Amino acid sequence: MAAHPYDQDVIAPIAVRHLVEFGDPDPNLPGQFGYWYNFVDYDFTAGDRIVTARHYLDEPQRALLLGMPVEDELTLLVLQFLLMRYDRLEWLGREGYVPVPKPIMKEVRHRLDLHLKRAGG
Repeated sequence: MAAHPYDQDVIAPIAVRHLVEFGDPDPNLPGQFGYWYNFVDYDFTAGDRIVTARHYLDEPQRALLLGMPVEDELTLLVLQFLLMRYDRLEWLGREGYVPVPKPIMKEVRHRLDLHLKRAGG
């Protein structure tokens, strides 16, 4: 029997979407280079709450938690999932996206270390 792609994880996404968005910066100035985003969104859920994380493919080491962060168990599990794949984790702060605070990342790393030891990794 084949292994599920997320067997090694503490949580699995309920949806994974690869999206590309593009457009002009100003519709009144056609022909100027606008924007082009190539990214993967991961949706996670617990109860009635959904957390979405995003990874822009041109930034291989970075992932973002979308929306205002909530410091709860679901968020910690999602951060563990992301840390297994990406080196830089960010969430929304007052000035835009900022690194996840060090005390939270310390807890996430600790939990991930324990998980990997239990899983034999």
